[in-house]
Amino acid sequence: MKQLTLTQRHATAQRLDMRSFLPEHLAQLSLAQIAELPLQVGNQTTPASELFELSGTPCEDLRLVPAADNLDFIGAGMRQGELTVVGNAGDAVGQGMRGGLLRVEGNTGDEAGTGLSGGELRITGNTGERLGGPSVGATQGMSGGQIQVQGSARDRVGERMRRGLILIQGDAGSWCGVNMIAGTIVVQGHIGAMAGSGMRRGTLLLSGPPAALPSTFSDNGVHDLNFLHLLFAHLKAVTDLGPWTAADNPSVHRYLGDLADAGMGEILWPAASADVDAPTSNPR
Repeated sequence: MKQLTLTQRHATAQRLDMRSFLPEHLAQLSLAQIAELPLQVGNQTTPASELFELSGTPCEDLRLVPAADNLDFIGAGMRQGELTVVGNAGDAVGQGMRGGLLRVEGNTGDEAGTGLSGGELRITGNTGERLGGPSVGATQGMSGGQIQVQGSARDRVGERMRRGLILIQGDAGSWCGVNMIAGTIVVQGHIGAMAGSGMRRGTLLLSGPPAALPSTFSDNGVHDLNFLHLLFAHLKAVTDLGPWTAADNPSVHRYLGDLADAGMGEILWPAASADVDAPTSNPR
């Protein structure tokens, strides 16, 4: 099986912009041509061969082995192929990604998957702020594709998200789903304050009631929503559903909002847990 591996020779004091090192681009080049590709290090341009050891065969299966967590924009704009990061990634991993599969076998910095519109981003560790949110200067966040985080995420997950699926198997910070336009965010651990604030549409699916909700969300009672059967069937392939028992009891407790933004969004958690700990409201 063909694979191209780039192993960073040593950590650099400066951050490296890796956005031009994409599987679909490198597959068209020879090893000698890849070795001469320029990388900006501080105020100097350095050939890739001085920073990375190259091995394997150029193809659309790229393996990147960082020596530190300061490689930024890994997989940014990726359209096809597979890219695996063996270790920690820097900021903006998968930014503007349109297709393909990007795996990070470690942690990432902030802004992972911002502006993502297709493909799949998988992070085995933790990630920083603004996962799946808007890129710098953009008005909308993630608009398609799927992001899976096996660890936890910090604040502002899915900000201004328009479409797609974000699955967080650990905890999420505050302002999860803030100003969400549409799409689905699943959080299996704890979630911070002000979840769903400013939602217009979309779904926040939780494993239990949050500690608090914005005061502009309305209790809509218990429901059996048909789309959850399809979502659960998809999620079962990648994670343990925990308190969700799709076959026996798909009923959910549902809060609608954000009513201050003419919101038609929803925050859901298992109905079985709804009677135990009802959430309190947070002021806006």
